[in-house]
Amino acid sequence: MSSTGEDDPERDDVVATGAIETFEGSQEMDDRSDTSATELLRQQGAVLRLAEGVSVDPGAFNTELTADDTMILNLGPQHPSTHGVLRLMIELDGETVLRTKPIVGYLHTGMEKTGEELTYIQGPTNVTRMDYLAPLFNECVFSMATEQLLDIEVPPRATWIRMLMCELNRVSSHLLFMATNGLDVAALSMMLYAWRERETILSFMEKVTG
Repeated sequence: MSSTGEDDPERDDVVATGAIETFEGSQEMDDRSDTSATELLRQQGAVLRLAEGVSVDPGAFNTELTADDTMILNLGPQHPSTHGVLRLMIELDGETVLRTKPIVGYLHTGMEKTGEELTYIQGPTNVTRMDYLAPLFNECVFSMATEQLLDIEVPPRATWIRMLMCELNRVSSHLLFMATNGLDVAALSMMLYAWRERETILSFMEKVTG
């Protein structure tokens, strides 16, 4: 299937020959004339943040516009407003956003494949980088999975230490969320207060982990 939802003989031939294994769809926003009505309405509905399964009234959108009437803008993936590696293809009619297409996957670093070559001791260092705001959760999950595979019973003291450290890590992660969102809405005080409290937790974690 092509990005327009129609059969694509060339794509079928490529899949049949085994030249590729997966196809995630077009990474670009197609021109209106090359986009099916269903896909066009889905991209327009994304602007309104419609819930999954909510139907869209075709009459609510201007489908008579052509490529000469609108402008397609590439927002990201490296952009201060995205808070992460997210790419948005948006179509504008003046200052009005007509449709948008989010494109994800820029944070994929092949950590699963890397983990195949690591020992159990090296594993936690790899999974830590999957979430740089709350890394202890990934380390805890990896360690618990390893212990279950090796039939290792952890002392109660270690279980409590894990729980306490993960909770502190969760609070520090939420404080960063509050700080950055406050900064986005010009609430500078929220950013300063959240950053201050987060530093207290990070200083404690630095003493524990080294």
